[in-house]
Amino acid sequence: MTIEAAEQPFPITWEDPADEQQPWFQDVMHCPLPISPLNATFYQRAFAEGASRAIARLSMPIVGLAVTVQNGYVYLSRIPFVAPPEAMEQRMAEMQRITMELCPTVLKDWRETFEPDMLRRIDKILSFDYGQASAQERARFLVALRDDAVDAWDIHMRVNVPVMSAVFGLEEMLTSVLGPEILGESRKALQGYENKSTETGRALWKLSRWVREDAALKSAVLGARVRAGAVEMDQTPATAEFQRRWHQFLETYGWRSDMFLEIGHKTWREEPSTPLIQLKGYIAAEDADDPFAVFARHAEERDRVAQEIEARLPEPARPQFRGMLMMAQQFLPISEDHNFTIDQKFTSMLRFAALRLGQALAADGTLGDPEDVFYLVFDEIREIAAGGKGGDLDARVRQRRRERARQATLQAPTMIGTPPSPDEPEDPLVTKFFGVGLVPSDDTNVITGHACSGGVVTGIAKVVPTLEDAGKLEAGEILVCRMTMPAWTPLFGVAGAVVADSGGPLSHCAIVAREYGIPCVAGTVNGTAVLRDGMRIRVDGDAGIVTVLSDKPRRG
Repeated sequence: MTIEAAEQPFPITWEDPADEQQPWFQDVMHCPLPISPLNATFYQRAFAEGASRAIARLSMPIVGLAVTVQNGYVYLSRIPFVAPPEAMEQRMAEMQRITMELCPTVLKDWRETFEPDMLRRIDKILSFDYGQASAQERARFLVALRDDAVDAWDIHMRVNVPVMSAVFGLEEMLTSVLGPEILGESRKALQGYENKSTETGRALWKLSRWVREDAALKSAVLGARVRAGAVEMDQTPATAEFQRRWHQFLETYGWRSDMFLEIGHKTWREEPSTPLIQLKGYIAAEDADDPFAVFARHAEERDRVAQEIEARLPEPARPQFRGMLMMAQQFLPISEDHNFTIDQKFTSMLRFAALRLGQALAADGTLGDPEDVFYLVFDEIREIAAGGKGGDLDARVRQRRRERARQATLQAPTMIGTPPSPDEPEDPLVTKFFGVGLVPSDDTNVITGHACSGGVVTGIAKVVPTLEDAGKLEAGEILVCRMTMPAWTPLFGVAGAVVADSGGPLSHCAIVAREYGIPCVAGTVNGTAVLRDGMRIRVDGDAGIVTVLSDKPRRG
């Protein structure tokens, strides 16, 4: 079924007419902009298959996750598990049993089994002999990597769901005994653990401290710019050493993109403007402004809060609390570390392999540019792998580029399909992670969202739609964005608070804001639409409210 553009400015085409009967929510948190055709037909479908496989393994109370890409925008839906009440009870009991079996050692299993497995797959992509391989052989290799992508998303869900379920269970137990006001405190008991996101930020901060030791180098780096993927700067005696350290940083932490889960977007290694902007922001900061000094305090606070909560519980509930807390405290390192290796590095590796195919196709005249490969669909890659030419790919690519540019002008609805029944129980994954479900305030001076990180800050708003705009955020200003993902993490060391359109209390935006000790309100839906650069606003991270104090944007 197709809804014509004359009837609906966002035309929808259902691959299966039955899909229209399902509720679908836009995955703003991961894919806020239209995705490339290869991503839509290759990576997103591998995600749905791998996630659904894990859902079956874990006996979750749904059959799987479905993905539809409409006008380039990604929408997700839970495939319901339809069964009599007794069968649903059995499935829930089985999920609880599996969760309790897996959760106590899930972080250990990640580090000893799953992460090494993913690193082997990554090494396979890097070590493939692209130089000796024809375009057909490169296409075959990329097609074969689809199985790795499915496995990656299976692993992704298998390590995330148990610990996330432990957090849900912990919060449910605590609120049933101590009331909902305990949630803010209970989340402090999960903080203060080292992880790959903070490791990345520390590495950039350490580099900024070294640069500041040399006044000439500091001036050169602050004046540097990126051209053709390289940092151009004035020459100083320390320039060569800076370039060596910079290259080392990118080789370790640059396998990520400003556009999350988009294989068609250049990585930091290819286009390092974003980390350079973030480095400049750190260079401008004094040593006393070290954004990582708060982490030691968080570890101490974590232990103190856990003891205080336990003391408030009835004696019979305390052993259960300790066990659930131990499992839930794996959430932060699992969330950020798996993201570093799977969501970022492995995604970047698929781009690496696809781009090598694009280079071969451009060399033989099939495509005009290596980057055009991301405007092919997966069936066309399969055809090339089988020895075909795929027809006039160059013309298709030009048309798809125009179409993607048009898609970026559309206003994508947050929900499509059939709204869920009001009797349907709330899914904590949808509400607490994706942050879906809040009705935005109709008062343009008050923006409501999820209370994600406590504290109240008043400051100047800076709307940052993408990381290309990150350079305008100055120290202490309030970051207003559609979403954040790990590539955004260093900005938390600059911002005074964060306001995000998407995400819930367990989203990346929320947990990183708590780690950096700054207020955060997420899931606002309309924050970036209502707020403008220069507005003076108050962010109340305890209440989940953003108030416009002055609606006259200031320059700067």
